[in-house]
Amino acid sequence: MPKDTTPTGAQVLVDCLVSAEIDTVFGVPGEETTEVMAALDASGIDFVLCRNEQGAAFMASVHGRLTGRPGVCLATLGPGATNLVTGVADAQLDHVPLIAITGQGARDRLGRMSHQMIDLEALFAPITKLSRTILMPDDIPASFAEAMRLALDGRPGAVHLCLPEDVAAAPCASTPLPVRTPPQIRAGQDDLQAVADRLAQAQRPVIVAGAGAVRDGAAEAVRMFAETTGVPVATTFMAKGILPPDHDATLFSVGQSEEDWTDLALQAADLILLIGFDAVEYPPLGLGGDAEVCVIDTDPPRADTGLEISASAVGDIGHSLTDMRLRLKGQRWAPVPAFVAARDGMRLAMERRLTGDDTGAVAPTDICRVVTSALRPEDTVLSGVGMHKLWIARHVQPLRAGQLIVPNGLAGMGLALPGAVAAARLQDTGRVLAICGDGDVMMNVQEMETITRLGLRLTVMVWVDGGLGLIDDHQGEEGPDFPFANPMWGQLARAFGWTFAPVTGLGDLPMLLRAALSAEGPTLLTVPVDYAAAGHMPARDLNLSGNSDAA
Repeated sequence: MPKDTTPTGAQVLVDCLVSAEIDTVFGVPGEETTEVMAALDASGIDFVLCRNEQGAAFMASVHGRLTGRPGVCLATLGPGATNLVTGVADAQLDHVPLIAITGQGARDRLGRMSHQMIDLEALFAPITKLSRTILMPDDIPASFAEAMRLALDGRPGAVHLCLPEDVAAAPCASTPLPVRTPPQIRAGQDDLQAVADRLAQAQRPVIVAGAGAVRDGAAEAVRMFAETTGVPVATTFMAKGILPPDHDATLFSVGQSEEDWTDLALQAADLILLIGFDAVEYPPLGLGGDAEVCVIDTDPPRADTGLEISASAVGDIGHSLTDMRLRLKGQRWAPVPAFVAARDGMRLAMERRLTGDDTGAVAPTDICRVVTSALRPEDTVLSGVGMHKLWIARHVQPLRAGQLIVPNGLAGMGLALPGAVAAARLQDTGRVLAICGDGDVMMNVQEMETITRLGLRLTVMVWVDGGLGLIDDHQGEEGPDFPFANPMWGQLARAFGWTFAPVTGLGDLPMLLRAALSAEGPTLLTVPVDYAAAGHMPARDLNLSGNSDAA
């Protein structure tokens, strides 16, 4: 009797991945994903075996950030799926295209009290644009096509497909459906004119550019608009690099929890033009005083932000800005003293050396200045989450948009180290630097083995202070501190086959960082950090002694 050559549901799902030009899946296999793993192995898609599903989801999230195409992560049922949740939520809140695929027990176990069975569709529903359990093999192509559409459409985000093991093993006669790129929609003429009219009447306009401007490929359009009109630009953490730090129109980044120089500029503005601004990046009501607000974005502004919006143009951001320049007919705004003072204040803050000696703990501002001086345009930098993130977001100055990844929607600890795996796999000539706090790095330290196994070239820099600095600062002097012991970093690095470079102070940091970035394999670089030297939290007036000599 001839062998049945009808493909299984798992094979059709993998065919859908291939048809959508997905070339990598990050994950941890399990019994309920056996069919999917076999299909992946026969497909030519790279499967990156991770040491924890959270790491896999963070890798997929960073892959999506850097490529603009959905990153894919895979886990089995139960604890495998629950481990994905943090990374999937990270992608959803930072508007990153991601597809999470989970195995599941057979259909006759759904809804029953059974080993490792939980309702995965319900679990992922609040943190995705779509969460669906596929109950029939022939539904696989349509469900996948819809998942791809939603992952990329409008503000991108995460989607989840749950595949019961008997559906994965069942014959499937359906074939992949075409995956269509969401069309570019242009803003309406009346809307563009309304925004242009409000802007033309303003005396002190300021642009706040967010992650959406980078996502939409509009960074160059923002720069050209600023240069043509003289309107200065502040960016959110995730949009840093749209303007270089030496640009006359830069107001650096907004989003610190303490009042900063950029906040003074926003408070002096009479109109704030939000371009690709996501409300998850920074509370919109914290942007400024009584300034009028206008919006240019790919999606309509949400009504629940609390902002009173005078005019909005919804469509392709680059086209909207090009159109807006024509409508303004060469109008150009003269420099506003409050804006110039804010820009120059930030520059002085970045140039100021706060570390007293060349040996011992280093002020975060000085670490960031050394990192900035070592960057090349082709390099990629990832920040973890904690006190160090706030300093990186303020003081590390990328050379291009998208060069610095600062997770800021969910802001979950643990992204930088596994995310560096995805970044390093995509690098052709540049080097990847992941900057972690000593609390952040331990969240997914197991992925050091993944990095060794894959033979990746990257550097992980750990800021060492032996505590949860951001939490300690919020607790205040009367509250409890949360100190912890760190591993013996050199032994940890050698256990995973990494090079170890312990920084003893500001004097040897530049040399050791350059050596780490040029090393052939992975390097663990530890830096003792002194947050107190910089006033703990970034703020406008540090009221500290020091000099303006750069390191």
